[in-house]
Parts: sequence; structure tokens; C-alpha cells
Amino acid sequence: MCTSYSVVFRFSPDSLTWLVSREGIVLSRFCRKRDAVREAARLARGSGGEGPTVVTVERMDGTVQCVRRYGRTAVLPGDERAGEDGDSVTG
Repeated sequence: MCTSYSVVFRFSPDSLTWLVSREGIVLSRFCRKRDAVREAARLARGSGGEGPTVVTVERMDGTVQCVRRYGRTAVLPGDERAGEDGDSVTG
């Protein structure tokens, strides 16, 4: 089973916020995108025993900026860019 985290931008009346979420549940909020991405990567690396983990990072307009895969079995068939036990980034 693959665990999925996402970093998305949300506008609210009181702030501009980057959200880190897992399967639709907001885990944390950040003012700076780089802090949100760093936290999502930390969570993904920390969930090592649960199988492969995917972090999807979106731009402010909602389009996907990149997809990062973590874990031993995170390399998808046909994706030769990462080693068997390394991290992979696409996008």
C-alpha cells in the first residue's frame, strides 16, 4: 500500500496558507511553501515501514509541480531514474 502526502496552497480570508495533508486530512499549515515541502518530506521518510510513500507538490494555481517518491519499493515500473533504495523526483 502506498501512503500519499500532498502540499497544496489554500487562500483563506485571514491568510495565504500551504497545507500538508495525508489522504485528505490536514496535518499542518505553513506560511512558506518550502517549509511545507520540508515537513511533507520528513513525514514521508518517517513512514518507512509502511511501504512506498508519495509526496505531491502543487503550485499556487493547483497544477502539479513535482511528485517525490520515497521508500525501497517506490520506483515504479519503467522509471529508471532512481535506485532501488533511493528517493525519486519527477516533474
